[in-house]
Amino acid sequence: MRRWLLHGAVAGVLLSLCMTSDAAASERIDLALVIAADVSTSMDPREKAMQQEGFVAAFRQPEIIDAIGRGKYGRIAVAYFEWGGDHGQRMVIPWTLLKDEADCWMFSLRLAENSPTKLRRGTSISEALSYSASLLRQSGYAPERLVVNISSDGVNSIGRDVEPVRRELIAGGMTINALVISARGEHDDDEPPLSPEALFSYFHREVIGGPGAFAMPVRSAADYPSAIYRKLLREIGGFGEIADKR
Repeated sequence: MRRWLLHGAVAGVLLSLCMTSDAAASERIDLALVIAADVSTSMDPREKAMQQEGFVAAFRQPEIIDAIGRGKYGRIAVAYFEWGGDHGQRMVIPWTLLKDEADCWMFSLRLAENSPTKLRRGTSISEALSYSASLLRQSGYAPERLVVNISSDGVNSIGRDVEPVRRELIAGGMTINALVISARGEHDDDEPPLSPEALFSYFHREVIGGPGAFAMPVRSAADYPSAIYRKLLREIGGFGEIADKR
């Protein structure tokens, strides 16, 4: 009798855990957002720090917090990772639910504690996108929109071609937006930088895609905070206009 009761209790706990897991997996949210931050060798320490600080500051802005609350469900999920070469991805903050000011501040504080790394072996946009797609498929939520926010200061230089990976993401209902960094400082790679115009054209032509896709330029160090803030606000708010190409 005791053994039967024990088995019954265990079964009850397992059923409860399964129900909890199913509930989490079916939780509706407005947006699942992957932030893919370039920390390849073409990004110097100052650039990487300013990039991260831009995201830290943005998630503390009242307009960003208000945009989350104005959504249909009033909550989004965000994951943040760093990337570089074809085998270089480093998770910084896994999927985190944001629904109010406290959540956003906690996310920004966790990100502020991170020390941006350096991931070598070139710039693999294709593998960063592939990794982002895997994260979106495994978020555990039921989002209205799936968005990749990728930053880069160069073209794809190693790994698979971008186009087939890009097509795969778009076919899966994902949107790829880009933070195009043409304000390059000191770097220790062998990739010659493109002109700001050529780099921006490359991202519009070969990287971004999906519903409402856009690219946001960073032309100088002073542009980081504003560009990151405006980009996040448009992504969270679901605005579809294309960024100024100048």
